[in-house]
Amino acid sequence: MRIHPAAIVSAKTVVQNLNGRSADGGLSLPWLGSMVAAAGPGNHLDIGSLFGASAITAALVKKELKHSGKVYCLDPYEPRDPSMKPPNMPDALFNATGEALMHNAEKLGVELELIQKKSQPWPEELDKVLFSSAFVDGDHKNGAPWLDFQECAKRTSGYIGIDNCEEGYPDVVDAMVKAMQTNEWFLYFKNNLFVALRRTLPTRGEGTPLQVM
Repeated sequence: MRIHPAAIVSAKTVVQNLNGRSADGGLSLPWLGSMVAAAGPGNHLDIGSLFGASAITAALVKKELKHSGKVYCLDPYEPRDPSMKPPNMPDALFNATGEALMHNAEKLGVELELIQKKSQPWPEELDKVLFSSAFVDGDHKNGAPWLDFQECAKRTSGYIGIDNCEEGYPDVVDAMVKAMQTNEWFLYFKNNLFVALRRTLPTRGEGTPLQVM
């Protein structure tokens, strides 16, 4: 996957101006933005929005490319699992709020639709909303990544990304393996943290078989 220029600019803007923090220092943002650019017009879903880095990056890319569609954020904004807290991180940067998310969106000039609920069970507000792209970065344990992916897959026509697909998060890795085993999703991009899958394309046909001489 080629990093889209709009994604680079948007990611830098977010990292430099966000109040709070970007998860993993914003490492996945250019790749996420490129996935959103590839998805084209349509809604985007952001599960696990924290201070808004990923959702705002998506919104800035869509704004720059004049792609229609809303960016929806799904996050209960409840206290996070303390075991997920990196060493020496201040409490104020570990747990975000819906108010902080919307303040950052206003500061950076984009609009977000916040559904302040858990992803499981799936909220009725999003039951009939369709997406061209989605980003799964909520609960990383207890099978939640796979459940979130399944819900996104029901409603997403183009691409689904997931963060922290690495050794420390086996449930995330398991979700991606299961997703590709369905034959409905194909690997679009993978780096050390971020994975993007796209819907499989129609087969091109078997073509003319080669004759073995």
